[in-house]
Amino acid sequence: MKFQHRFCRRALSSSNLGQRGISLVIVMIFLVILSVLGVTAMQSSTLGSRIARNEADRTLAFQAAEAALRDGELDIKNLKADNSACVAASAGCRVLSISRGDGFDTVCNLGLCDSRAFTTPVWEDATKWTTTGASVAYGTYTTATALPVVGQQPRYILEYFPLGDSVIYRITAVGFGANTTTQVMLQSAVKAPPV
Repeated sequence: MKFQHRFCRRALSSSNLGQRGISLVIVMIFLVILSVLGVTAMQSSTLGSRIARNEADRTLAFQAAEAALRDGELDIKNLKADNSACVAASAGCRVLSISRGDGFDTVCNLGLCDSRAFTTPVWEDATKWTTTGASVAYGTYTTATALPVVGQQPRYILEYFPLGDSVIYRITAVGFGANTTTQVMLQSAVKAPPV
């Protein structure tokens, strides 16, 4: 009987050892699966936050471009940012008020471009948008306060289009986000009253 008793013990212990080995393999498989899921979740979270940051920066650039469009409209109307009259040659105002194409030329001096002189649209020329180019920085001729947070102040160009007794001014503005590589370009047209 002793012999049988020992045999049962050995049979029982070898079966326990086999179960422990299988458990280890199953636990390792679950750990690998959980690790893969964790890494995937982290990558998804990082991508989501990057998308949110880029969208916030694009929105900031869009708002800056809209501010530059409004600034250009005030410039055409010879108004300051507070809607008071901008007296020619006074501080923060143009030397000559914008009037029916006066000062608009092919060089686009001071952001004033005569569109009739160009075969391709002025706003497509990237050199016009640099700080040394033909565009005007936000607030230059309206005394508007500089925009916070943006990487660079928005810029605009005014183009002159005579149409019979009327005049159309096209304003093209570029706004920048907190990162200057984020840019948004907008355009609007302002019709001057007939003479």
